Amino acid sequence: MSNGLYQQLECRCGAICLLACGTPLGMASTAAGEAVTLWSREVVQICQGLDDLDSREEASGGDVQACRHCGEALLVQHDEVGVVVVPWASVDNDSAAAMMATSTRERLEALGYRF
Repeated sequence: MSNGLYQQLECRCGAICLLACGTPLGMASTAAGEAVTLWSREVVQICQGLDDLDSREEASGGDVQACRHCGEALLVQHDEVGVVVVPWASVDNDSAAAMMATSTRERLEALGYRF
């Protein structure tokens, strides 16, 4: 769902709700070809279900946050880059920033994301 400068996402069972405020850093795809939206870590909030999150380390790096109830992965947090990767495409692709810092992009590419 989009409401101006906000993107909201709920897991399949509705136990967890994320809110991202502002403009995403950009769009990418995973090594498996899944579309993802890249956000600055500071703008993504868990607005419901914090206690329902299960955290595990992703093989390629990052911390996967998934719902304990339905198992849906809601985000991957890459602290070393300061980026949160959310596995859904922004509704308004035109609002995504066209350019991100080259160093951030290179570090994300090293983690397997494609631009």
